[in-house]
Order: sequence, then C-alpha cells, then structure tokens
Amino acid sequence: MMRSLDGERGFTLTELMVVVLILGVALVAVVQGMNATLAGIRLGEDAAEATNLLRRAAEETKLEPFDNIQNHVWANYQASGFDVERTILVLEPAPPAPRQLIQVVLRAWRLPRAEHPVPMANWTFLLYRGGI
Repeated sequence: MMRSLDGERGFTLTELMVVVLILGVALVAVVQGMNATLAGIRLGEDAAEATNLLRRAAEETKLEPFDNIQNHVWANYQASGFDVERTILVLEPAPPAPRQLIQVVLRAWRLPRAEHPVPMANWTFLLYRGGI
C-alpha cells in the first residue's frame, strides 16, 4: 500500500494487477478441480451401468439352453450406449463328448468402441450343465 503526498492511502495499479492475477490462477485451479470431479462421477456412473448390464446379460445367459450358449455380441445392448460381449470357453470334457462345464466371460464396452478400447466392466463365471 502506498501513501500519496496529500496523506491519502490506496493500492497501486501494479498491486491490484497482482491480486487479480492470483485470484485468476486460483479460480482456474478450482474450475479444473470441479471438471475432474465431474469426470470421475461420470466414470463411476458408467461403471455402475455397465455392471448392471452385465448382470442382465448373465441372467439371460443362464436362461438359455446350455447347449445353445455361444459367443455373442449384443450391439448397443438395451439401447444403453454399451456393447456387451459374451465369450465362452468349454472347460470339460473334451470334444466330441457333450460339454458339461463352460467358462463365460462378459464384457461391457462404452460406445463408440474406438474411443473406449478398455471394457468398463468384466465378469467371469462358470456355468455347469444344469445350473451354476
């Protein structure tokens, strides 16, 4: 703070500019923090939605006749903005005997898939002839 010749006190233009600069930098940091928080919330919501979609796909898989369960991709599953992919692996017995145990892998991919190369959720479970 400076004192003028006639005894009045006040801030110089330089001091005011420094204060405005500091407040501007602080405001930018706060806004960036809010944006990061919102992005994290969106990511959490997407992960929860993907998990719920996989739960539905798992129930659909369990309701299918055991011998009809195959690899499958549900494009834009239930108009959700996700692709759900099912991959199966026959664990026992070896062909040509009828299969008794399969491993089912379900993955939910956010659309468009080119922008989201990693699945949002991934489930693996075993399915036996006659139930889980």
